[in-house]
Amino acid sequence: MAILDNKGGIHGKAGTVIYRRYRGMTVVQGQPKRFKQTVASRESASEFGMSSSCGRVIREAFLPAYRDLYDGGMINRLSRAVYQCIRNSRIKGRGERDLHDGELGFLEGMEFNLNSKLSDCLKVKPAVRRNKQGQVVVSLPQINAQTDIVSPFKKEKIDRYRLRFMLVAFNFRQEFYEYVGVKDVEIDKDDTIEAQELLFDGEVPQGSLLILIASVSCLSYNEYELRYESMNTKEYCPAALIATYASEGEAPAGYGAKRVEDDDKEMKSTGRPQRVFDMLEYFGNDVLREAMWPKGKKVPKEVQSRQRKREKASINDISSLKGKRVKF
Repeated sequence: MAILDNKGGIHGKAGTVIYRRYRGMTVVQGQPKRFKQTVASRESASEFGMSSSCGRVIREAFLPAYRDLYDGGMINRLSRAVYQCIRNSRIKGRGERDLHDGELGFLEGMEFNLNSKLSDCLKVKPAVRRNKQGQVVVSLPQINAQTDIVSPFKKEKIDRYRLRFMLVAFNFRQEFYEYVGVKDVEIDKDDTIEAQELLFDGEVPQGSLLILIASVSCLSYNEYELRYESMNTKEYCPAALIATYASEGEAPAGYGAKRVEDDDKEMKSTGRPQRVFDMLEYFGNDVLREAMWPKGKKVPKEVQSRQRKREKASINDISSLKGKRVKF
């Protein structure tokens, strides 16, 4: 039965149609029907589920850069970009591939907030490359804060700008991600900084793919707390993925679990922030395992089931909030 609420919106089912509210609009859609899926359609649906799971991990990892200030379509947009990466794999077919096999270029240019695109708000374009040692290097041209950074805030309200570059290594097969490095460049609102290079010299974990994000924050000085605070809002928070690098080789079995365990021990002994995180929310390896068994293929040893660990995390929500402890 459909219901008319006190705001004039209609909700629920009426006959063969369903009414629902979406972004302030009333949407009418037909009642879904059951149908028999083909093997190909089931594999495609599974891959899109894997893509959504990958997207969730990527969003969590880059939270310190965009700070939850994204537009309403970002989640679906990122999932579609990941799906494009996976389905355009040149080395494996459906039911066998994950993001490590995909064409990562579809992620480059992914904007977290279309209300304030990084390409519109930062008038200079950083160049990214890897040196002979395999380290990621960002080359920044000269930046004039008055002309090269665009924001909707009054100039007298802004004290300085912060450009943040964050490099994260993801290993979906071993189900962990790690912060390789964060580089912040701050510019007073009337200053110009000379061209420079930012070197990410942190260790890159084995078998991981690398993704680099860039973001811009407008800062104002809080005279009471004696610190700079971000002025960014959901209408203005430029952040985008600007470079990706495919994984090289495979990590040995148990490598990810040991990496997480060693980081936890060092964090407790030194008091430094956590750098390595378990992907408790990722289920892509379960998707691959289910797809491989009907074909008679042996599940690789490095693809171990994490279902019990996920069930434990769902019971104890605190364990799934480890990422919230990261501060930059």
